[in-house]
Amino acid sequence: MASKLPPPPIVNPKRKNFLGQPAPQGYVAGVGRGATGFTTRSDIGPARDANDVPDDRHPAPAKRKKDDEEDLEEDLNDANYDEFAGYGGSLFNKDPYDKDDEEADAVYEAIDERMDEKRREYREKRRKEEIEKYRQERPKIQQQFSDLKRELCAVSEDEWKNIPEVGDARNRKQRLHGRREKFTPLPDSVLTRNLGGESGTSIDPKSGLASAFPGMLTPTGDLDLRKIGQARNTLMDIKLNQVSDSVSGQTVVDPKGYLTDLQSMIPTYGGDINDIKKARLLLKSVRETNPNHPPAWIASARLEEVTGKLQAARNLILRGCETCPHSEDLWLEAARLVPVDTAKNVIAQAVNHLVNSVKLWIKASELEQDMKAKKRVFRKALEHIPNSVRLWKAAVELEEPEDAKILLSRAVECCPTSVELWLALARLETYENARKVLNKARENIPTDRQIWITAAKLEEAHGNTTMVEKIIDRSINSLAANGVEINREHWLKEAVDAEKSGAVLTCQAIIKFVIGHGVEDEDRKHSWLEDADNFTSQGAFECSRAVYSHALEIFPAKKSIWLRAAHFERQHGTRDSLESLLQRAVAHCPQAEVLWLMGAKSKWLAGDVPAARSILSLAFQANPNSEEIWLAAVKLESENWEYERARKLLAKARNSAPTPRVLMKSAKLEWHLGDLGEALKQLQTAIEQFPDYPKFYMMQGQIHGLQQRMTLARDSYSLGTKKCPTSVPLWLLLARLDESQGNMTRARSVLEKARQKNPQNPQLWLEAIRLEWKTGLKDIASAMMAKALQDCPTSGLLWAETIFLVDRPQRKTKSVDALKKCEHDPHVLLAVSKLFWTERKTQKCREWFNRAVKIDPDFGDAWGYFYKFELLHGTAEEQNDVKKRCVQAEPRHGEVWTTISKSPQNWRAKTEDILLLVAEALPVPV
Repeated sequence: MASKLPPPPIVNPKRKNFLGQPAPQGYVAGVGRGATGFTTRSDIGPARDANDVPDDRHPAPAKRKKDDEEDLEEDLNDANYDEFAGYGGSLFNKDPYDKDDEEADAVYEAIDERMDEKRREYREKRRKEEIEKYRQERPKIQQQFSDLKRELCAVSEDEWKNIPEVGDARNRKQRLHGRREKFTPLPDSVLTRNLGGESGTSIDPKSGLASAFPGMLTPTGDLDLRKIGQARNTLMDIKLNQVSDSVSGQTVVDPKGYLTDLQSMIPTYGGDINDIKKARLLLKSVRETNPNHPPAWIASARLEEVTGKLQAARNLILRGCETCPHSEDLWLEAARLVPVDTAKNVIAQAVNHLVNSVKLWIKASELEQDMKAKKRVFRKALEHIPNSVRLWKAAVELEEPEDAKILLSRAVECCPTSVELWLALARLETYENARKVLNKARENIPTDRQIWITAAKLEEAHGNTTMVEKIIDRSINSLAANGVEINREHWLKEAVDAEKSGAVLTCQAIIKFVIGHGVEDEDRKHSWLEDADNFTSQGAFECSRAVYSHALEIFPAKKSIWLRAAHFERQHGTRDSLESLLQRAVAHCPQAEVLWLMGAKSKWLAGDVPAARSILSLAFQANPNSEEIWLAAVKLESENWEYERARKLLAKARNSAPTPRVLMKSAKLEWHLGDLGEALKQLQTAIEQFPDYPKFYMMQGQIHGLQQRMTLARDSYSLGTKKCPTSVPLWLLLARLDESQGNMTRARSVLEKARQKNPQNPQLWLEAIRLEWKTGLKDIASAMMAKALQDCPTSGLLWAETIFLVDRPQRKTKSVDALKKCEHDPHVLLAVSKLFWTERKTQKCREWFNRAVKIDPDFGDAWGYFYKFELLHGTAEEQNDVKKRCVQAEPRHGEVWTTISKSPQNWRAKTEDILLLVAEALPVPV
């Protein structure tokens, strides 16, 4: 019998016991071998760019609710662990949230907020700078066309109408697409003709044309479409006949009258109706509570007037007059509200109740149309109120001179304290009677200055000039004796009024006796000069002249006052007055060279050369060996073609006063006369005596340049830069010489060395920038301009050049920046004027030119551009005005102006001639 095999075991001994069981928490396959888990494409989804539009067909899995998240266990897998931040989830998600946790979270939030606040200012500033930089690089279309949009305000209505319509650039198919979609209803005849192919005019309800909806069948009977059209026409005719004339067929509706009626129906008050009701109830309560309060009646009437109920306003104001018959304001308001005819009766009743009311009498005269009636009203009023100055003045204004004189005689008796009445009577009387009237006025009113001033004007008008100063002096003493304060400002204003009325002597007398009141001794000079400037600004030149005259009497040895007075006479006086003033000036200040020179120049300009020579000879006696007088005498002789006398004078000056200017003028005279050899000889001698005077080297180099000896010219300039390293013109001449020779590299080196010797000099920067611009290196020029503006941020010369270096759309922005940096610089103002010139804004251009020459009248280039502008766009009168102002200003500076004025062929040219040459040489800005 075969033995049986044992039964197989229930558990396979070779099978691992963990197979088929769930993995323990936190288990990661291969962690013992150092594995940390991995992620497949199925875990994160298909590859997608960050900027791709999300695909809605595969939405993200919905987020779990909070309760579900709490139920989940913490993910402590190594794949969820970061060395810096730790685990991605919360390790303590199941723990209770107590006060300590809340306090810790609050502390961390405060720290985060504090750290964010510290960086916020820097972050916002950096973001703002990035936005500004982005906007500058890529401006909006709105910003690019902002200047053009601003110019639309100057477009006239006719120009708007003449703007052509924009054409339709679409093709024919696109243009006709909308039209093909339109449907036009067919007329009745077409419908009738095509109904079932019949030509009848009715529709048979049995023909099958029934409604597709139940209960909406076509009504029984025939529908005559022709009758429907006729009925429609009939209704239209009825409407038209309502507004038409049956005879002529023309419309009888007046459109203007119709609109006027509509306008009258609209209430004039635009507020809330509830506010009106509240105000009405409130005023009614005030009237009932205190019926004797006139403002309540006036306010009620004005409320009704504003709301358009004029009759109710009249009724209210008349009731108020009955209730308060002694209120002047109520009667005047009633006279305003009621018609003119009724107003006369209202004023008559008012005068019966208030016979002493001046306003009511004046209102009564205003309501009268006849002149006799007006006079009658005023005379009746004066019977009741004889002491009213206002009534007397109104009555006098209506009378003729003779009758007015009689009325004024009575008026001053009734109103003896009225200055105006006394003065009016004095003006109407004769000279003798006027003096008597003014004496009576002074007796009645001893405290008023107007009477004294009028008396002085009266004496001046009749030629009694000796009494003018006596009257003014006596008036000040009398007023002071009567306790009247002498107000300096009021008296000076009276002096200005006296000058405007033609009383010059009275004006001078007032200033002579009042100018010193209330001024300390140490402040007199400063205060008086300020007064003179104020008078000049007001156009009161005689007052200014009187102030200067009095100041010179007190301070006869003050050269500054004499100079101010001389400048005043040169601008606002005559040549005779200037010369007489200068004669007195040199008598008191013989050491003041400028006064002698002004006197000699005045005589020379008048053509009196011998008198100018005599003045200069007297000046030599008073100021021996004076450089200014020597040079003035040389200029006088050279301007009058007396070259030999000029040479002799210069020879004497070199022996007695060998100053650098005298030596320079000597060499310059020889240069201008064509003797270049003698000029170089004198310059060499001058350099030996004064080696640190830069103009000698400039002149020597220029003469060598005229002789085409460029090497010697460069040697002169180089030696000059070594001896005078701070002389900017020398460096510029040396750089320009190298540039003219084609040595751009050497010119750059010279300018670089000059900037090292003279830092923060805008002229050297400008020359270097122009050098790069001429050679075509515009990028380098722009970069150099940026450096120059950093080195000299307030240089108007550089800002003016910057405006025209940039492209045209950016010029306006640069001009605004330039004006912010240096608002009152003449170079910037000139550049802005040229900018307006390029934009054809002639009026603005003219205004800015005037501003430029007013700020710096010595800037010759501004005058040249201004005159050239007027030659192209102005009238002959405007051109002459600019020329005249330029001759008076006598400009001496400016880049182009000095180049032309100091040219040897123009050495005897006048200011007017130089202006013409400069205007011709200057280019038209583009």
